[in-house]
Amino acid sequence: MPRRMSKAQRKAAFMELAEEKYEELETWYDNHPEASFEEIEAEARKNRRELMGAGLAILVNGRDDGYQFEGQKCARCGGMMVYKGAKFKRTIHGIEGDTCLERAYYVCPKCKGETIFPPR
Repeated sequence: MPRRMSKAQRKAAFMELAEEKYEELETWYDNHPEASFEEIEAEARKNRRELMGAGLAILVNGRDDGYQFEGQKCARCGGMMVYKGAKFKRTIHGIEGDTCLERAYYVCPKCKGETIFPPR
């Protein structure tokens, strides 16, 4: 997914995912025509969790990854930290879905082990 996206791009990406999840549900139902409402609901719930997790990733990752042009100051020594990229990810297990957040990552060259993964 591209780093920063406009609101329209985020919406289009979410709508594309929603369409894919709906099609998956249609296909599942085609393959299970005798399914009870409860079984259909269980499948829909699984798809909703996947959609919401991916949707939250689009919403958050498509806006800001925490990178600051002026850099980050080390909380320990006050020196400038070194930007190490936005490749660092954290998985958040939420009520509505699991989301992988991609954030900027900074390391202090003076203070061994002092890092920042904004926003906290």
